[in-house]
Amino acid sequence: MLNEGDFMDYRKILGILFIIMGLIFVVYPFYSAEAVSWIAGICLIAFGFASIIDGFSVWSIMAHVSILNILLGICAMLFGFLFIYSVDALSVIVAFQFYLIAFVLMFAGFFGIFFGPDTKSKLMSVLVLILGILSIYLAYASLAKPLYVAIIVGICLILKGILFLTSDTNEYYVN
Repeated sequence: MLNEGDFMDYRKILGILFIIMGLIFVVYPFYSAEAVSWIAGICLIAFGFASIIDGFSVWSIMAHVSILNILLGICAMLFGFLFIYSVDALSVIVAFQFYLIAFVLMFAGFFGIFFGPDTKSKLMSVLVLILGILSIYLAYASLAKPLYVAIIVGICLILKGILFLTSDTNEYYVN
C-alpha cells in the first residue's frame, strides 16, 4: 500500500523524467521522432511475429481465427518495417488522431446544422464544423512537417513534468 510520501516521490520522479524527455524532443526533434518510429516499428514487428506464431499454433482448432491472426501479423510486420525504414510513426499517429477528431466534429456539425432545435444550436454546430475542417488541416500539417509534431510533443512533456513537480500531492492521495 502506498502512503502519501511514496506517492509524492513517484510524481516528482515522473515530473523530472517528463521534463528530460521533453527537452530531448525539443532539442533533437529529428532524432526523437526517428526513435519513436524505431520503437513503434520494433514493437509492431514483435507483435506481428507473435500473432503469426499464435495463428499457426491454433490452426487445427480454429482455422478461421488462425487466418485472421496470420493476416494481422503480416500487416503488423509490414507497418513495423515501414515505421523503421521510411515512415515517421509519430506524425502518422498524430495525423490519424486529427483525422478521427475531424470526422467526429464534422459529423456532429452537420448533424447539428440539419437537426438543431434552434438558431443558437445551429450556429454552434457551424463552429463545430469549422473546427472539424481545421482538424483536417492540422492532420495534413502534422504529416507535412513531422518535426513540428516532435517539438509539440516535447513541449507537452515539459509542461506535464512541471505540473507533476509543482502539484500538491494531497489532492491525489486516496485513503
